[in-house]
Amino acid sequence: MRTGRIILTFFLLLGVSVCAKAQMKILPREKIDNVANPRLSPDSAAFKFDIRHIIAEPMNEDDAPSTFIFRFENAGDRILNIDRLVTTCSCASASIDKREVKPDESAEISVRYNPKGHPGRFERRVFVYASGEDDPAAVLKLTVNVENGKDLSGEWPVQMGPIRLRRSSVEFVQGGKAVEKLRFINLSGKPLKPQCEETFLPECLDFAADMVEDGQVGEIVISYDPSKPGVREQMKVILKGLGLPPTKATITVNLLSF
Repeated sequence: MRTGRIILTFFLLLGVSVCAKAQMKILPREKIDNVANPRLSPDSAAFKFDIRHIIAEPMNEDDAPSTFIFRFENAGDRILNIDRLVTTCSCASASIDKREVKPDESAEISVRYNPKGHPGRFERRVFVYASGEDDPAAVLKLTVNVENGKDLSGEWPVQMGPIRLRRSSVEFVQGGKAVEKLRFINLSGKPLKPQCEETFLPECLDFAADMVEDGQVGEIVISYDPSKPGVREQMKVILKGLGLPPTKATITVNLLSF
């Protein structure tokens, strides 16, 4: 019997090892190169850019977003229809002043870069897709060097993506209704109103928050009503829209008994 268990354990461990190896994927060198230097579509020759790589002046994490312009001319003999612009980071957003560019016409691609929350030296890319092609017609580069901003960890020690809070938990006494307020500062670079995942919010809790401009302070308000269902000694309020997994965007509600 003991020998049978040893054999069974051996095969179970072997199966785990095989599964682990099966999940490991080794990308071929050509695929890695294609990510760094993607194949361009046939329309690429028609895009005549003034510059394809902008090296930005050093900036600070606390600076306002900056906009960079890539100007190009249609050097081909047919209309270029710009389908979409794709950036490699949410900190950079791209737009174009016209979607249809006729031969000999010019157009401008604007790249707005928000340094908040992205200290360090990076190369961001913008992929320009045209004429329904799967491959990009052009690849633009923006190199940025962002210094660390003001240290807010003392006054606002809890960071949840684009907002910082003074604490990430509230406490209620089990007996009666109560309201707690959490102050937060918006560092997103745009107006922001924190929201919660209502599907997972216990009925005994209510959530509300201010719409706050960039750099301003607002309040998250959590209300407790013990007469409603879902009362537990510890409950979670999960914030959404912050670009974080639930475990890193959670306010804990603790119930105290005396």
